[in-house]
Amino acid sequence: MTDSQVAPAGTAPTSEATIRANMRRLRKALNLSQTTLAERITEAGMPFGDMAVWGIENGKRRINVDDLHAIAHALQTTPRKLLSSEPEALCESLVYEIRFDGGTVERVAADRVETDEHGWLNFYEGEHRVLFASAARVLCVRVRGAA
Repeated sequence: MTDSQVAPAGTAPTSEATIRANMRRLRKALNLSQTTLAERITEAGMPFGDMAVWGIENGKRRINVDDLHAIAHALQTTPRKLLSSEPEALCESLVYEIRFDGGTVERVAADRVETDEHGWLNFYEGEHRVLFASAARVLCVRVRGAA
């Protein structure tokens, strides 16, 4: 079943169909080609080619748990959101770009940022801390849009 197809009345799309649709939707929202997404997934630790991305998006390749986590990381979201049957759940978070004093830039999707009493910036997605950094090393934090 593709994004444009509707599940028969009374049936819900499979988890894989939901992931495929959300993956494609988010990839396009981030203006990423399948090749660029494959490169990001590979950088996240899961060797991927653009044909693997095409295969998943078109229902020709199965998605395992390791794939799901690497894809979510590459798309700056969470596996939970990729599994959500509500497309608006993909946009609950913001994408933050954090520039560190050594020139390193990190992008992270988070729904909130908190500073603790010890001078650390903590980026959270739900109850999970997805990034923490010493405020003394952070030069700039920019919001780059909705995840």
